[in-house]
Order: sequence, then structure tokens, then C-alpha cells
Amino acid sequence: MAVKTGRELTKEVVASIQSTLESLPPVSSNGCIYRVPENLRRVNEEAYRPLLVSIGPLYYDDPKLVPMKEQKLRYLQSFLLRNNIHNSVDYYAETVGRWEQGIRECYVTTIGLSSVAFIEMVLIDAFFIIELFLRAWSHEPVDENDRIFNKPRMISEVTRDLIIEENQLPFSILKCLYDLASSSLCGRPSFIDLTYKFFSVKKDTFPQILAKEDIRHFVDFLRLCHLPTSPKPRTSKDVKFELYPNVTQLSEAGVKFVASQSADLLNIKFSRGVLEIPRFAVTDQAESFFRNIMVFEQCHHYSNSYIIDYFAFLSGLINTPKDVEVLIQSGIIENWLGSNEEVANFFNNIFRQTRLKEGNFYFSDLCKGLNAYASTPWHRWKAILKHDYFIHPWAVVSVIYAVVMLVLTVLQTIEGFN
Repeated sequence: MAVKTGRELTKEVVASIQSTLESLPPVSSNGCIYRVPENLRRVNEEAYRPLLVSIGPLYYDDPKLVPMKEQKLRYLQSFLLRNNIHNSVDYYAETVGRWEQGIRECYVTTIGLSSVAFIEMVLIDAFFIIELFLRAWSHEPVDENDRIFNKPRMISEVTRDLIIEENQLPFSILKCLYDLASSSLCGRPSFIDLTYKFFSVKKDTFPQILAKEDIRHFVDFLRLCHLPTSPKPRTSKDVKFELYPNVTQLSEAGVKFVASQSADLLNIKFSRGVLEIPRFAVTDQAESFFRNIMVFEQCHHYSNSYIIDYFAFLSGLINTPKDVEVLIQSGIIENWLGSNEEVANFFNNIFRQTRLKEGNFYFSDLCKGLNAYASTPWHRWKAILKHDYFIHPWAVVSVIYAVVMLVLTVLQTIEGFN
């Protein structure tokens, strides 16, 4: 075997690198469906994986999710039969074929599926979702053969899977296919209204931001639903995230915790020693739901995160089961998990491995106010006095009596000197 000279070896290396560079796929600014970073995945693998149904290409071949394909096909069949104006599959296949490259560009990871497999997947998954939403919206009785709506746990898990960051189709594709199929039919809501109802978003008013923003996918949709109606000005770059006392320490300093009547998650206020926090239900689904929104923020809105900031704030407030107990008694936390320790672990873990943008913390002014209040000695003394001496009417009388006697004694002493 002939030994290659240094020049020959160099030529081969250069040729190999050039070939590799030429085969690189183009980078698109449309990327919005991300793989979960490994450091976050290690904290809670299950929170980022679909349990029942695959949507899109990233879990296309997962053997655990293949059994659901039959149900997806039944939903596609039902949709085509119901919408007999455009009941030919080739009508939709041709349409999605024209969009194929744009859809692929929405995935940050290169998709290796052939065009045939990719277009088929998009059609089946998209019409499964549309039919699912229409059945949820319809007031008609549930079909006895429906294997999703006839089993409450199934619809709960399917809903959960639709808000997994890695388990998405672009929102614009779903909307366009829905609009095409519904163009000649009256009485159907818009796809945004349909989505809003399906996910049962609890807000004081319909978020107007949904009509203005370019919605990327369902995770983005739900993030937008939770944004504050009037975002506060961001802090200057030189302001850093401040640590502050936890719930127990703030209580000892005289802070009172009150459940806000607002349905806006981020509408947290602190004034005159009262911290108002909207109610938060800690359920089995909550961790997966918010973790996936946080992943999307981490990857796509790192400089403009809100949900990350929210959990950074709460994870600072809640360290122990005792902190949880105070918030439960205040009506702020609804514990659906069981023990207070489980709830404390939820808040302690959900922010782990998540990066916070320095100088851009949404609750910076709130933290400053809490720190200032908790560090004022008078507030702590007043809280101790109230807790130890004013918890019973007779205790109040005793304190007043003691103060009066002290004043009389001092006056008597002064008179004795005179």
C-alpha cells in the first residue's frame, strides 16, 4: 500500500471538507420547533416526551406512539367525509406539497423523511388535530366509537401531547388547511377561536395579542395567552436578578400573602406589605405544560422571557413545605399532587438548568420592593408583636395594661427625684 505524501493527504482532507460544506442544508430564520437541550432533558425526561400521539416528524417512528396512527387515520377519514366539498385527498396533498420546504424549515433539526412520507405525515397529523378540535367544539353527542372523547384519560393525555415542544406542526399550516376546508361552510369559528377553546385558556379577556402576533405553534400560542396584557418596561442592562427572602421569611417580616382575583398569571403585585399572586393549580400536567413553554422561551425568546421569569420568582419564594403551606392557606396554591413536599419539589426543580437573561428580569422591581420591606426592622418587630401578643383580645388588654403600668412607673420615678 503506497504511502500518501503530505500534499496528497492535504488535497483529500480539503476535498472532504468542501464536500461536507456543500452538503450542509441552508439555515432558515423560520426555525421555531426545537429539540430540548440535553441539560434540561436530564432534569425531567418525561416532561418533554409525548405519551400517546406523535405530531410532526421528530417522534414519527417512535414505536410507543405507532398504535395511535389508526385513530389518526379514522379522524382523517371522518373529516374528509364531513367536508365533501373538498373530499379528495389529492387536493390537500398537492397543497401541502407546495408548502413542503417551508414546513421543513420550521424544524431546527434536519428532517430525513422522504417527500412522500413527510407530506403524508403532515396531512394525517394536521387533519387529526383539526377533527379533534372540531369534535371538542361541537355540541353534538360524542360518537360511541370515538376512542379519545369516550375515555377522559385519553383526551387528557392527547391534550398534553399537543403542547410538547418537540411534537409540533406549524400553526400556519394547520390554519391554512382548516381555512381551505371551511371556506364554503358557514357557522364555524376561526382556527384561533377553535384552538383557544380546546385548550380552555383561563384569562380575564381574550388575548388581543393572538390577533397581532405570528403564531408559530401551539406552545407559542399558549405562551402568548399567558403574557401580561400591558407588559411593564424592561429593566436596564446593569440591573441583575436579586435574591430575596422565601415565603416563611417574608411572613416573619410582616408580608401578607393574598390570592389575586386576576386570571393573568404574571399579574403579581406588592404594595404596603401585601403580596398579591394569582391562583396557581399544581397538577400532574402542570410541570410538562410549563416546562415546554420555558424550553421554547429559552430557545426562541431568550431576551424576552416571561414564563421563565415567573418560575424564577416563584422558585425563589418557595423552598420548603412550610412555604407551600402558607400559600395554600392564602388560597394562592391549589395542591393537586398530594403532599406539600411534592409541591415544594415542583417549584424547586422546574427552574433547574434554565438560564435567566441578566438585566432583563420581569419581576426586578417587585424583588427590590420585597427586599426593602423585609430588611426594615420595624416591619419585623410589628409582625412579632402581632403574632406573639395580639392573637387574642385578652393578650391585647395585657399589653396595654403593661404599657400603662410602665408609663406610670416612669412618671412616679420622675416625681420621686423631684
